[in-house]
Amino acid sequence: MAMAEFVESGERIADIGADHAYLPIYLLREGVSPFAVLTDIRPGPLEKTRESVAKALRGEPSPGFDLRLGDGLEPLGPGEVDTVVIAGMGGETIISILEADAEKAASFKKYILQPRTKTGLLEDWLGGLGWKIISKAVAEERGRLCDIIVCAPKEGEL
Repeated sequence: MAMAEFVESGERIADIGADHAYLPIYLLREGVSPFAVLTDIRPGPLEKTRESVAKALRGEPSPGFDLRLGDGLEPLGPGEVDTVVIAGMGGETIISILEADAEKAASFKKYILQPRTKTGLLEDWLGGLGWKIISKAVAEERGRLCDIIVCAPKEGEL
């Protein structure tokens, strides 16, 4: 829910490593986002994502969800979505995802990042690229505090 607060009405999102897809399901159900790309690097976890979506929608098809197999940002087209969510991974993994295709990474308007470790390293890396940190928050998940970083690839107003 804490991450959902940073998604504005009408934004198309991508959830990298979507897992159970709780965030995209909530955003589409509530009418916040009209479209979500859900990705995973492995077929098994992507199938778990597919099952979560089907269960949430009671088996009804939804044109708002697009599930894709691939590594990091690879399954996305440049600028295809407004906001990219990368959550539940270490800061170093998030950096490697963004570094793998820096040009494509810069084509998205906003990121919502939730690193499990090395938050400071991630923030320093983003700052070194000139990315703007728009907002930061901390949320509790099952007794663990989680950092949330909302950022944009270029300086200036979003």
